[in-house]
Amino acid sequence: MQLSTKNVSALDIIKSTYKSPGVLGFYRGLPSMVYFAAPKAAIRFASFETCSGLLTGPNGEDQYGLGKAKGFVAGLGAGTMEAIFVTTPQETIKVRLINDAFRTDGPPKYRSFFQGVKSIVSEFGIGGIYKGLAPTIIKVSTAQATRFGVFQLIPAEQRNTPIKAAMSGAFAGGVSVLAFQGIDVVKSRMQGLDAHKYKSTMHCVTELLKNEGPLAFYKGVGPRLTRVCLEVGITMSLYGEIVKVLDTVWKTDP
Repeated sequence: MQLSTKNVSALDIIKSTYKSPGVLGFYRGLPSMVYFAAPKAAIRFASFETCSGLLTGPNGEDQYGLGKAKGFVAGLGAGTMEAIFVTTPQETIKVRLINDAFRTDGPPKYRSFFQGVKSIVSEFGIGGIYKGLAPTIIKVSTAQATRFGVFQLIPAEQRNTPIKAAMSGAFAGGVSVLAFQGIDVVKSRMQGLDAHKYKSTMHCVTELLKNEGPLAFYKGVGPRLTRVCLEVGITMSLYGEIVKVLDTVWKTDP
């Protein structure tokens, strides 16, 4: 929906996808998400713990007096690392594979995930998978700052069980989507097959506003809100339980 220059609904996308290329069309871009899921989570949480440690004194005190903003700052650092090392290439590959699958000017260019990656790198170089780096850093860093920050603002007793942690994570994820959906739309446009139309991030923003209006920045917000709430809820719940297991082996606190 974010790549469409026309006003379409989620139902329109579901119908057109089911009609052609069928059920498998709903799974376009899935390999890039599967292959990058583990390294993305690893870098995100490792960076968050590292940043939290840097903001914490030797005796566990708040070294810089950030108070409740500490989670936001650590999340900002975690999101920046995640965007640079994983999310930008992952999203570029995913968006181009999805965009290519539904192109109307000819048959799809990419037959599989690996062939698609090889073609993109061959045609555009390594820089080809780093298109939209700036908006991706902004999007991921602000999103993770919001998710970690909001999650830690919720009282500990409201997230001390897997179910409560999942609900708190889902809420934090929903806040991040509603706050920064526009950045995600810009990122997707700059990473799609029509990325060459945009000279810069600001040029993409002005073109969207001029040609499609303000509501273009909230295209696809419904499906993305559902996905992110589920994703962040599950991730935060699992992370808490994994840390408990690791704490039996070695201390994981900053």
